[in-house]
Amino acid sequence: MAQSPDTRKKRLSTDEIASIARDINRVMFGGILQNLDDTLVTRGRSKGLKIYDELARDTHAYAVLQKRKLAVTARPWQVDAASESPRDTQAAELVTAQFKALGFDRLTRNLLDAQLKGFAVGEVMWDVRGAELVCARVKPRNARRFVFAEDETLRLITREHLMDGEALPGRKFIVHRFGDDESPYGLGLGNKLFWPVFFKRQDITFWLTFADKFGSPTAVGKYPAGAIKEEQKKLLDALAAIAQDAGIIVPDGMMIELLEVARTGSIDTYEKLARYMDEQMSECVLGESITTTPALTGLGSGVATVQNEVRKEIAQADADEVSETLNETLVRWIVDYNLPGAGYPTVWRNFEEQADLGAQATRDQSICEMGFRPSLEYINATYGDNWTEAPVGAGLPAIIGDQSGASPLKQPAFAEPAIAVAGATEDQVAIDQAAA
Repeated sequence: MAQSPDTRKKRLSTDEIASIARDINRVMFGGILQNLDDTLVTRGRSKGLKIYDELARDTHAYAVLQKRKLAVTARPWQVDAASESPRDTQAAELVTAQFKALGFDRLTRNLLDAQLKGFAVGEVMWDVRGAELVCARVKPRNARRFVFAEDETLRLITREHLMDGEALPGRKFIVHRFGDDESPYGLGLGNKLFWPVFFKRQDITFWLTFADKFGSPTAVGKYPAGAIKEEQKKLLDALAAIAQDAGIIVPDGMMIELLEVARTGSIDTYEKLARYMDEQMSECVLGESITTTPALTGLGSGVATVQNEVRKEIAQADADEVSETLNETLVRWIVDYNLPGAGYPTVWRNFEEQADLGAQATRDQSICEMGFRPSLEYINATYGDNWTEAPVGAGLPAIIGDQSGASPLKQPAFAEPAIAVAGATEDQVAIDQAAA
């Protein structure tokens, strides 16, 4: 026997059961959730998220992080109305105007800081302009200043509330998360990027020591037996002056020699390790390393093409996530404050690549030779507007009706307008015959 809708509703649970507050693996102090990023726990100590800020001091890490952000902001964005109704259209125009005024690409770039740290916070600065409530600016705020309560609400750490944080008003702060959907802190790329940067720094430290030791000979001073401490000190000062001065003097009876230290093993080990760590950073952030490794990049490389597609897919995913965050927060707030009841528009970025019209025309020609004819709507959508069909009838060239195997793309619809008209009427044929 089928259950009634009321019975099914009574059995349907709408409450959250496995909430973070009930997670036995989640550490909480005073009702505040702790960030379980293991890299922060083991290496951050008192610095916390600042250790991820320091990763950008590495030139390669900074370059790949910027490249990933710019791959998103380089794409055009637009706002689509919820429907074609005048009120919904007005809401879309309102959001578009405000986003243009506040700098949408800058806002996106700031929110993408979540990629490194796990979450990013922006404070909305509202302003009243006439009858309109405007988002004048979204100021980026340092993620280190915020914590999350057990109900996942954002709280601001202040001098008065160092442990539990201060409650914040609604519709004031935008939080964009990256990585871990279950944790309000997210899980940034810094969790994985930290170690390649750390190993590279250690490698360069030893590399510099190696260069200092083997890059120039070691000075050795010899003093005669019975030299007093003052004379020994003069010799030591002379040795120290070798690195800076063009000429030195030593006491009589003392001698300085340059000792060349023999090197064993490969001398490019440090460079190879540094480059390998750079490749690991590229793979962590961009999903590939070939476009940032010149030795592996070549024109026409199939591997480069495939990995470039991977990079574009990552950029599109980043853009979709940021757009989703803004659609659920700032877009709705602007509409609710200014046009309550209107449908919420949607902001998104376009990642469609422009088609190769030459290849498209070749493909269309092949299809036409199979007996198909493109519609005018398809022609305008593919090759642009301002196309019209040539008149069909008595004025068509003989190639259409009489010659078999002729390409339909050679019909007037695919020709220049002047060519399609010239010689295409029976009157013109009669005039030509009379002139002959």
